[in-house]
Amino acid sequence: MNRKPRILLIPNVAWWIIGEMGKQIISRFGGKYDFYFLPESVLSRRPDLLRALLPAIDAIHCLNESSIGLFRDFGQETQPPIATWIHHVTTWSPDHQAAIERSSALTVCTRVWKEFFDGRVAGRIPVTLIPHGVDAEFFHRKKVHPGRFGIPPDRFVLGFVGSKGSDSDLGRKGTDILLDVVRKAAARLPHLHVVLGGPGWDKELAELQASGISASATGYIRKSDLPALYSSLDVYLLTSRVEGGPCTVFEAMACQTAVVSTRVGAVPALIVDGVNGFSVDVDDGEALLAAIVALDQFPEKRIEIGKNARETVSRLSWATVLGPLEAVYDELIQRRRAMGPTLPGPVWMKDPQKLMRASCAADALANVIPRVRKGSITPAKGLRLLLEMLDKQPILDLARGAAMIRGTSFKTGAPKP
Repeated sequence: MNRKPRILLIPNVAWWIIGEMGKQIISRFGGKYDFYFLPESVLSRRPDLLRALLPAIDAIHCLNESSIGLFRDFGQETQPPIATWIHHVTTWSPDHQAAIERSSALTVCTRVWKEFFDGRVAGRIPVTLIPHGVDAEFFHRKKVHPGRFGIPPDRFVLGFVGSKGSDSDLGRKGTDILLDVVRKAAARLPHLHVVLGGPGWDKELAELQASGISASATGYIRKSDLPALYSSLDVYLLTSRVEGGPCTVFEAMACQTAVVSTRVGAVPALIVDGVNGFSVDVDDGEALLAAIVALDQFPEKRIEIGKNARETVSRLSWATVLGPLEAVYDELIQRRRAMGPTLPGPVWMKDPQKLMRASCAADALANVIPRVRKGSITPAKGLRLLLEMLDKQPILDLARGAAMIRGTSFKTGAPKP
């Protein structure tokens, strides 16, 4: 039977950076391959979906090493070949070890991480560099309504975008440095306002405000609101210790926002100091502070840096940087077909887009409902969070997502001819 090769994409979450990367892959290669986009939260609740898909799939791309655990009960000799995208390593984990043992290929984001994993796998499997990209048509500077994101008028605005929970991995986001720099900047710049973009910053926001610092937090922010958020900032501050990208630096630069960042991930190859941003050594809070103060004092230079930043990242579209993935996928597909024919699979495989929309809604429900039940967020806040994660998806998709979690839709059974 003539059909497009089938690839299972597994992000750890559907609604944040790695999920967005998966959607960019589909946009870039959807004409050549059929993609089945199913986040970890869905497959962990519906292992029957994975069992039904595997005989009908040509290749698998785990978009995070944590996804490799879904295959612990499957024999490597019968499952489709797996590529695993490893974005960074803070400490070596069982997931990292399983990824290099069970994968037929690895994808990484920077040359430094390629060299790291080339040393780990010692030529046993290929390691392909797939740099981060940015959708410069979507991320561009916007005129922002005064007062949006809680920003008072006539302020110098410093901001960061990311979940507070992302720093739980041994402080890799450097939020201790971030908050220290914010406090010192506030002492130097009385007209400073700080925006913390993303969920989980309630405690830090209250502490900053209690100390007299003008600050606001967005909570979870929809992708559609990100360009406006970046555009509302005078400086985007990144204080990470370990990164694979980070995507937020690319996005801020595309919005002509001056970036001050530690030299992590792609930053050393991306930023030319004083030309299109500023970069400093990890944990050098004083150098971060000095760059922020300089950008406040020289607004014309800040504007020039923002324009140069956009020019830099506009050359790094996702369509361009994802190009090397095609060879990775083709090699996996060739390996799979050497194993024998695939099965047709369940009837719902005929509509990958419908499956993706339902799985995105299911992932949002799986994230929000347990938090409401545990009382960590109120039902009202949970509803707002759910709607923000869905980002204008139709209500019908929400119903399909709920049915997917319950197992009353996308049923698995005997393969259809």
